Amino acid sequence: MKFVRNIIAVLMSVPKVLMPGLMSVLVVLVAAGCSQPNHSALYQELKSTNKLVLASMAIKKTVIQENPEVFLLGKRVAVYSFDTYMQAYINLSELEEGDLVFDEDNRRVTVTLPPVHTELAGRDMQMRKVYENIGLLRADLDSKERAWMKEKGSASLRREVEKNPEFRKQLEESARNKARSYFESLMAEQGYTADVRFRDE
Repeated sequence: MKFVRNIIAVLMSVPKVLMPGLMSVLVVLVAAGCSQPNHSALYQELKSTNKLVLASMAIKKTVIQENPEVFLLGKRVAVYSFDTYMQAYINLSELEEGDLVFDEDNRRVTVTLPPVHTELAGRDMQMRKVYENIGLLRADLDSKERAWMKEKGSASLRREVEKNPEFRKQLEESARNKARSYFESLMAEQGYTADVRFRDE
């Protein structure tokens, strides 16, 4: 509105003889002053980010393999551990243009983000030997057996996480807080105050 008022003040101060030529210039200026910024580049950049990992939690899993003791052959006990991670992320490829709503007059933007997801990651970490007690006449563990132990441990870990959702809730809450901070800072760099929300809230 201030821009329009300034234009009117200019018109009132100009002699009538100059008015026709000045009007064509002012039409262009008014169109430029009233045009809305195009935020499609920002939207496309965010959408192309795809998976944005916001929080992670390290988990150490221990797996025990014990075969029955055989007379004269001895025991066969192996304890191995490996590290894995649970991470929380948002999939920005699910972002839609309507999820970024700009209020140019007040320099504010409402950002609606996809829901936070969690997953186990890092299962390719190396198995570490914690303890072994293998009789002299018993076979050592080979790579296939260690891989089987790892799969067994991963399946057990998934069941533990499902039975105890508190880990996931804490990670999701941490991810939401970090997402709010991230997008508030990102939009502040563009000159906007951001209100960050999630679709599932």
